[in-house]
Amino acid sequence: MYPKVEKEQLFQQLQSIGWYQTALEQVFEEIGEQGKTVSEEGNYLQEAQLFGSPFFQKLWLAEEVQNSRLGAQELLVLAMSLVNMPEELSGDKRETNLLLARIAPDLTPHDCFWKIFSKTLRQAFPADDFSQKDGNQKLKRQLHQFRYVISCQQAQWVRDHFREVGMTDAEALAAYFKAYPGLPYSFKESSRLHNKAYIDKMSEQAIYPDGQASQANIKILIDFHTEFILDQTGRFLNIIDPEGASQNGVVNGASFNYGERNRPVNQASHTRYDVKTPAVWDPRFRRLAIENGGRKFKSPQNNRGPLGYRSAKSPYARKGRSAYKQVKAEIARFKKLLDRPSFLLRCWACFRQFWQKFFAQKRGWDKKILILGILYYKFLKSID
Repeated sequence: MYPKVEKEQLFQQLQSIGWYQTALEQVFEEIGEQGKTVSEEGNYLQEAQLFGSPFFQKLWLAEEVQNSRLGAQELLVLAMSLVNMPEELSGDKRETNLLLARIAPDLTPHDCFWKIFSKTLRQAFPADDFSQKDGNQKLKRQLHQFRYVISCQQAQWVRDHFREVGMTDAEALAAYFKAYPGLPYSFKESSRLHNKAYIDKMSEQAIYPDGQASQANIKILIDFHTEFILDQTGRFLNIIDPEGASQNGVVNGASFNYGERNRPVNQASHTRYDVKTPAVWDPRFRRLAIENGGRKFKSPQNNRGPLGYRSAKSPYARKGRSAYKQVKAEIARFKKLLDRPSFLLRCWACFRQFWQKFFAQKRGWDKKILILGILYYKFLKSID
């Protein structure tokens, strides 16, 4: 049981933040049944303000159970307030780090809370409401752009927990999947919308973000909602990134999915909540990046036509292979990482780091570089 005065003070503080009395009573009744006290259980006040923390999730569930459409919107307003979500993201690294600091550091990309949070949003904005310029437009804009914050947090979580020295993001992601063998990850969803390029009408050639010679960004989902995008070098592509977002990242980066996979029974949920909304609520810095000074980056068309994703003769194709087949090849390359023992991934990362340092320091030692190059090639062949 709780001392009455102590409990009342805590309730008042939590209510002043925005949590409702009924939810607080329910959560603390459950905690009291476990024989715990306020002092034993830690700083509830701090956890209640940290998005996705265990106590935050308990309060959210208690609120969510009894929510109406307007109640769900009020709960989402509270969430945006607690993370200090701006109305418009700037893409600035300092802003990104401040936002990440407002999310629980142990909130994993596969946590069931992401599905619950998405359900609350769909309850708050049914049907096509989320992409309409009416109602609480500020909240809609914040929540749409929060998708980019979530994807950034999830990629950074993988980096923080699995990326060892010398590893690529792709290798870290593979290590994460291997550490949780039951994860429902999938490569099935199309990467088409994440492979935008500018098609020069004179040359009929594709010009890719960051001046890449080629592009085959791949998409990997967990439980449909969590989304990772990787480029050909094995780097996470995110629209905001504390390590610095590339042009490719801003244009083609990951965005958390609020909707469910499109099915006849859910009225094109993914299209309504995730595909339509960027045209309405995207931040200015991303819209400018995609416009690219009048040389707009566009996705391949979803067909086999002259600009089609599956056409081997499209400008998006390379060396007779359609953009679709290029992506498939990159997915196959990533899957090979999943077949390798974790220690081999670490050894490969260390070897690569040594090679890079050696090359930088001994640039003029052609013979040694040649020998190391041959050894590195044999090493790669042995693990492929």
